[in-house]
Amino acid sequence: MRDTLSFFQTNIIAEQVVKVANKAEANRFYNFPYSAVEEALSNAVYHKSYELGSPIETQVWPDKIEILSFPGPVPPVNTTVLKTHRRIVAREYRNRRIGDFLKELHLTEGRGTGFPTIYKAMADNGSPVPSFDTDETSTYVLATLPAHDGMSNGASNGVNVPVFKDLEDILDFGNGASNGASNGVGNLAIDIINTEVHDRVYEILEILSVRMKRSELFEKMDLSNQTKNRAKYLDPLIENGWVEMAFPEERTHPNQTYQITAAGNRILKLLSNRN
Repeated sequence: MRDTLSFFQTNIIAEQVVKVANKAEANRFYNFPYSAVEEALSNAVYHKSYELGSPIETQVWPDKIEILSFPGPVPPVNTTVLKTHRRIVAREYRNRRIGDFLKELHLTEGRGTGFPTIYKAMADNGSPVPSFDTDETSTYVLATLPAHDGMSNGASNGVNVPVFKDLEDILDFGNGASNGASNGVGNLAIDIINTEVHDRVYEILEILSVRMKRSELFEKMDLSNQTKNRAKYLDPLIENGWVEMAFPEERTHPNQTYQITAAGNRILKLLSNRN
């Protein structure tokens, strides 16, 4: 945990200073407040099941940090409680001894203060509200810390750096650039896809050129049809708008199917040209 938090401090967390007219002091804020990241990661370590082989997964996106752990919370905590309660005091704990270790390391207090600490750190930094999600069968917990809205790419050494909000911006820039610049932007997009989404995006988009059920998709990918695989491989593509559901308002619909979108076809074309 200390190594991970040190990596965040050194490579991920950045401060933004904004001068305000007619005001002596500048506004200072961070893309992600360190105390919120520390508490969210500590919660994941505290509450995961070490009987399961699935590791805690931390993904850093331009606009958010996601921390995924398995399984979900201990009842009576469920998805409704996670979404509506800003302070949760559990009556049962999976890892009391690990909780003792974390308290000795001053990484957690162990008195139900985890969620309030995260919410307060995000609010004090002026960041959007964090979110915590699980599914109906409580197989995972996904903590999402959105980036501060005021963070942006800047200039370095006098060179103007294009601001890319997402992959669609990158692709639009590449379409209007020269061949050399377009290739460079295309390679940048591929790097982002492989590192910030996962390295099986091309495979999924190619398979979903025909609408099919999740079980069929995962069978073709040689994956088990489990919630953790959906959260890891399929959900990011849906969130990015590259894959659509037949029943978007009812994720667990018995006749749910998936298919590539127009935006997904653009990504597929980009990846096809460089495979």
